[in-house]
Amino acid sequence: MQIDQAYAQLNIVQDFIPIGNSNRPGKKLSATSITIHNTDNSDNGANAAAHARYQKGPDARKRQVSWHFTVDDTSVYQSLPTNEIGWHTATTVGNNSSIGIEICMNSDLNVPAAYQRAALLTAVVAFQNGIKVPDKIVQHNFWSGKDCPIVLRHQPQGWQNFLTQIQQAYSGLTPTPAANIGISSVEDHHFADKKKGEAAATRAAMNKMARKSRS
Repeated sequence: MQIDQAYAQLNIVQDFIPIGNSNRPGKKLSATSITIHNTDNSDNGANAAAHARYQKGPDARKRQVSWHFTVDDTSVYQSLPTNEIGWHTATTVGNNSSIGIEICMNSDLNVPAAYQRAALLTAVVAFQNGIKVPDKIVQHNFWSGKDCPIVLRHQPQGWQNFLTQIQQAYSGLTPTPAANIGISSVEDHHFADKKKGEAAATRAAMNKMARKSRS
């Protein structure tokens, strides 16, 4: 599957935590791993959109929690850029090195569809960020010892089966084909605009010097 096709299938909605919110620290992240979570919220309607909304609210700010993606059976909501840290592992080293993906567990969830989408998202994020699959796909438990992702941890072979889904999706990913092009300086409007700007700056400086010499 081409990357552009994968993005279309994932249905990613960017609904970022506002800049300046206390649970969006804004520090640079160069991710080397992806951390998988379950939301621990089985309420009806506790889907990806609901958790994205939660992250922008007062309780998330008070608790200082944030993560990058929330996945349900129909869509993915992105709450942070992948080059910014989130607070999702309960450890400094985990937060500073890992992209966080939360998988919903609401009672009205189509579970197989949600995990298929989560596996594809994990594969795409790993592909785009040069993260090793499956070695650097880890559970929240890896960082803090918490029983999370609780659904995958409590299913027989749940975690291993999910890693297999990720590997299968990852192995089928390919870049989007694009032609190799070149732009000459004669045709490049950026180059032309730059030259015009430099010429205008030179004329302005010369006019300023002329005015000074006459005064």
